[in-house]
Amino acid sequence: MAYLGCYDTRWIVNSLYDQIELPLVSAIIPSKDRFSSVVSLVADLCRQDYPRDKLQILVIDDGSTPPYSFHDENAAVIRHEIPQGAQKSRNEGLRSAAGEVALIIDDDIELVGPDFIRRAVTVFQRYPRVAAVVGRKYDLIENTPDDRTREFSTSRTTWYSGDLVKSEDTAGPIRWGHGIYFVRRRLLLEMGGYDGIYGLNGGHSFREESDVHARLRRLGFIIWFLPNIAVKHHIVSSGGHGPNIRRRLYWIAHNHIVFSRRYLRCWTLRALGFLLDIIRYSWVQGHGRYLFSMFRGYLAGWRNALRDHGPGQNPWLERSP
Repeated sequence: MAYLGCYDTRWIVNSLYDQIELPLVSAIIPSKDRFSSVVSLVADLCRQDYPRDKLQILVIDDGSTPPYSFHDENAAVIRHEIPQGAQKSRNEGLRSAAGEVALIIDDDIELVGPDFIRRAVTVFQRYPRVAAVVGRKYDLIENTPDDRTREFSTSRTTWYSGDLVKSEDTAGPIRWGHGIYFVRRRLLLEMGGYDGIYGLNGGHSFREESDVHARLRRLGFIIWFLPNIAVKHHIVSSGGHGPNIRRRLYWIAHNHIVFSRRYLRCWTLRALGFLLDIIRYSWVQGHGRYLFSMFRGYLAGWRNALRDHGPGQNPWLERSP
């Protein structure tokens, strides 16, 4: 027995983890009018080294024209004849899925590496208080000559505006990450899923994932950052940011004000400070020509923040377009 050193002990522990039955993982992909991107993402998922019989793929076709149709059994499709928006699509996917772990992933994402799922599942197996696992996210900014990449995985809030900016990215518990990706499905459903106030069930998604992080932490759970898994976010050509810059910047301003009121101290002062960020955003995106769109979103955000009663407590929200 004295022969067993540290190396041998670690090998025994890892072997025990390998023998634990792997959970079913449900990949939930909300999408509209980006069928080729979804096909590429489904192919990425099928190339993972996770057992295929432990992986369920659900595509939420949110009113696409023409409707999505797969000629194999790799993915099941839930069809909306009338678009419902990203938040409702994600929640429907959560309700329809069967997996213990949900991988909630947008259609503009490319997986990096074949062990993306397996490594995240290992964290859930080892740490019962971990509710969500996020990895590195590389934004591919494809409208620049050098096809540059920006890495923006974990965040902290700025003191003057509450905006989320890049933070330390070492492995372990974090406050704010960019994307849920992996989450304990039943837990997210029990706390109400995604909140449609971030885009009023149809607008541009922004801050809705950080909202989920905050609600999970309030329940005593942990958000875990895993830097050895990564995705590429195709931010312009085929991705969720899309060509309508005015609409996107409107919702960025709106959603940030709602988020600030819910979770940040001195939110009114920070909301005023966010006016400086609005000027910066609009200048970077179009040398100021989008300032009016952002300011409209900012005012709408104040209005909805002041009448917001919290996640799942807004009956007026269901009447929103």
